[in-house]
Amino acid sequence: MAQGHVEHRGIRLWYDVLGPSDGAAVMLVMGVGASSLWWPRELTSALVSAGFRVVLFDNRDIGLSTHVDYERAPYGLSDMALDTTQLMDALGIASAHLVGMSLGGMIAQLIALEAPERVLSLALISSTPGPDERLSPPTAAFLELVSRPPDLSLSALEQQLAFCRAFVGPRFPFDEPFYRSLIAADIARGTNLNSSQGRVPMSAGSRLDSLPRIAAPTLVVHGGQDPLFPPEHAQALARGIGSAQLVSWEGVGHELPPPLVPELTRLLVQHLVRASD
Repeated sequence: MAQGHVEHRGIRLWYDVLGPSDGAAVMLVMGVGASSLWWPRELTSALVSAGFRVVLFDNRDIGLSTHVDYERAPYGLSDMALDTTQLMDALGIASAHLVGMSLGGMIAQLIALEAPERVLSLALISSTPGPDERLSPPTAAFLELVSRPPDLSLSALEQQLAFCRAFVGPRFPFDEPFYRSLIAADIARGTNLNSSQGRVPMSAGSRLDSLPRIAAPTLVVHGGQDPLFPPEHAQALARGIGSAQLVSWEGVGHELPPPLVPELTRLLVQHLVRASD
């Protein structure tokens, strides 16, 4: 295991490298408002056991990476994609499998489009081709819930917990102890509760018409009741990227439910091994 920071253009990115130094690299790219702690340890351990070199890192403006004053230094999807490839450069990684959750999947798509030689494969979880009038917007109930002013009588942990509830689907009961523990660990680690990452997805533009240019083997995993990116976003990804395999989880929202982590782990290991052959 090797942890540290890489700095480029005034941004310090925290990273943690697991697994054999000669293994094919897997970059785990997390989504809005979540640090690398949100990647299930069962998943990362299985990837290491399968012989992969796993790179966990905190995107800019979250976790142990630089917290950004967005008004003074605005950033977008291309900046976050460059963060990822600059980290790869610093770690001596010429090309990697990119596994992205939500915004992380958008970052992975952009790298696959702009620097295809850096991408061995893609796995896009709960992601989207970007804002596009041809795709359904978030559900009205979700928008109403997340647009409410924060209840300032609640602690930061309780506010984050309420936000998590808005994302989960009905397939499994909301696992409050799990989310409470994860949020508490992230807060204790010093994550940025005022991150501006949420501004990035809607300002990124659509990649819908560019998807056919992506040649990398691709796995798309999506919740059938995702309130943020309804299922047609995943269908558009799979349809646009000709080689894509689509896996839909019925009754699942915008989340990585703990009961489905073993299935996700199996899917990812199979996908990465196949793409490495």
